[in-house]
Amino acid sequence: MENTIYQSMQAAIRLLENQNIIANNLANVSTNGFKETFNLIIKNENVNNLYKTQTQKYYNFSEGILTNTQRKLDLIIKENGWLVIKDMNGKEAYTKNGHLQINAQGQLTIQNYKVVINQGDIKIPNNINIKILSDGTIKKIEEKEDKIFEKTIGSLKLVRFPKNNLIQKDNGLFYLKNHTLNQNLKVPHDDTVRVQSEVLEASNVNPTKNMVDMISNARAFDMNMKMISMYDQNTERANQLFNVNN
Repeated sequence: MENTIYQSMQAAIRLLENQNIIANNLANVSTNGFKETFNLIIKNENVNNLYKTQTQKYYNFSEGILTNTQRKLDLIIKENGWLVIKDMNGKEAYTKNGHLQINAQGQLTIQNYKVVINQGDIKIPNNINIKILSDGTIKKIEEKEDKIFEKTIGSLKLVRFPKNNLIQKDNGLFYLKNHTLNQNLKVPHDDTVRVQSEVLEASNVNPTKNMVDMISNARAFDMNMKMISMYDQNTERANQLFNVNN
């Protein structure tokens, strides 16, 4: 295969991969705590003057816009701390989405994923007031005889680790990379992580930039497809001329 068509095919494949990432970013513009993803392409030339490329995924961990919601079950996880939840397979995963809900079983959930509690398990009764302290402690608030009583009913599991140890899966959740920690081990709770309630962090995706990137990728893909088509046409004409001459 000629160098030109090889490079065009490789470029088209990379553009399709990048287009999927951009489409996912745009689909999560309104997802609380979502982190923008992008590809970094590393190009190396081998002995045959062909370029071997390697694609590496990176994440924009900058903070999204913060919104005061005045809702007790909304929170942000500050700096490089993360909230722990369990995915559909029961494995611990990490998120910046602090929009907590209470399901029919009285469990705290985020996007239907169960929130991991630091110690044991809790069930929150219906029609009670709760508040979440800055260290993740969950308190039940009751008013009796014009007096307010607070009782601790549990605490959120919060963790912290270097951002380059994380990888995002198709479900939008973050996990530790396989080489950084045995998958069967669990990250311990970090007492230094802090949260702030009644606030939500929006997605940090820049929709305008991603739309421009999507259009640019589509045009570049079309250009590579045209180059491959032209190569095929030229090859066909060359074969016709060869057959005529013979």
